[in-house]
Amino acid sequence: MDESLLVVVLVNLLLVLLIALVALMLVAWRKRKQSQAELEHLLDDIKDRQGQRSDQMAEMLVGKYRLDEQKARELSESLILAEKQFLHGFFEQQMQQQAVSGFYDGLCRLLNSYLSSMPGSETAEVAGEESPDDNSGQETEPSDEKEKSAAGNPPPDWGDVFD
Repeated sequence: MDESLLVVVLVNLLLVLLIALVALMLVAWRKRKQSQAELEHLLDDIKDRQGQRSDQMAEMLVGKYRLDEQKARELSESLILAEKQFLHGFFEQQMQQQAVSGFYDGLCRLLNSYLSSMPGSETAEVAGEESPDDNSGQETEPSDEKEKSAAGNPPPDWGDVFD
């Protein structure tokens, strides 16, 4: 009799653990699905706003930096392309639930592409032409000159670029 009671208790305990495991898996699945839905909503919002932001940046470059219309459009498209590359890495990182260790590096590359695209910069590189590993450890004197010239100028007002 004691053995059968022990078996019933163990089966009940196993059943409770199994139900708890299924419940935890269901909660994790719902959380992952909700996170994916939020990222998709954010991506749709970003796509809707990028055209407007590109136009606003071009207008600001024409008005504040007195660039011609075509060059301002090219520059704003270059900045939007750099943003898209950054966002692609961010979304891939979030979808794969990777560690956020490379997030700051991606942000720095985005800001560097903004800085190199600024009017008056010695090198106006298109953001899509360099790979993420190209500028690792390549701090040279020309970048120091850019930093010195940028230090004398007030920082640019990018409006709602980071909204």
